[in-house]
Amino acid sequence: MKKFITSIILCISWVLNAQVSLPTFQAVNALPSLYSFSSHTFTHSGATGYNGPTLSNCKSAYGASWVDDTDFFNVQTQGIQEWTVPANGTYSFVLKGASGGRGYTNGNAANRGGYGSQVSGSIALTKGHVIKIVVGQKGADSNGSSSCSSSSGGGGGGTFVYNSTTSTLLFAAGAGAGGATRTANSGIRDASLTTTGKTSEGSSSGAGGSSGAGGSVAGGCVAGGGAGGGYSGSGASASNAPGGTHFTSTAVGGNSGFRDGGFGGGGASGDHTGGGGGGYSGGGGGGLPSCSCSDLASGGGGSSYDSTSNATISLLSSSGHGQVTVTRS
Repeated sequence: MKKFITSIILCISWVLNAQVSLPTFQAVNALPSLYSFSSHTFTHSGATGYNGPTLSNCKSAYGASWVDDTDFFNVQTQGIQEWTVPANGTYSFVLKGASGGRGYTNGNAANRGGYGSQVSGSIALTKGHVIKIVVGQKGADSNGSSSCSSSSGGGGGGTFVYNSTTSTLLFAAGAGAGGATRTANSGIRDASLTTTGKTSEGSSSGAGGSSGAGGSVAGGCVAGGGAGGGYSGSGASASNAPGGTHFTSTAVGGNSGFRDGGFGGGGASGDHTGGGGGGYSGGGGGGLPSCSCSDLASGGGGSSYDSTSNATISLLSSSGHGQVTVTRS
């Protein structure tokens, strides 16, 4: 009889505990979002050149009310936008890398800058995590100011999405390199769809980076272009053309007396040859071994990255600045 009564008491206790704990569990999962969010496109917010936008630039460009609260959105290092995840869930991302600046020949625009890549993927995110976003900016176009009648453009900046709470790079879209008059293989200036940056054009060329490193520059003439910066390594600099800075530093583009690289690690152009594109791994700087005006080479495109292994990576078909569109599923 005692065993029977004890069993009944234990059963009642279990039921009461379950009834108490179930609403508690449901309440935790039903906690409201930090703020209302469905989709948003992060842009260059009107900034151009080697430096990215300020917080004021972004607040002016975006219509969402949550950008006015620095707990939800901030820019503490110029150009690096910090977005706080509003709720647990799956989020889709579409990143676009910037294009390189165009070349210039005998008073006419010539040979487009390389196109950036597009990376489309989804990933689960945790409420309150801070996502750092770098939107690549287009490399500067050539205006023909060169000792030759032709000159080249600056490299475009790569676009990055990084979870700073977990110190994890999520996605990166490569940028196109600065265009030039050499057309032996114009695809070299377009972004790489792999994790390795492209080697620049020219009989002397700068190698693309790998595993997050920046690109290299060509030997020979001092008129060569700077290389693109990568995720963890800056692009090499030529004599008069700085390479782009890596993402984990400031992501600033190369700033020269010729054509600047775009924010996001784009390499500056030399007097004659194109800068490398920024990206997960930077593209090589264009080479000019003979200092001849007939051998103006473009830089190499920067590379792309996907932490999920399920994203779609493709080449864009138009020039412009980068962007990141985030949508809550």
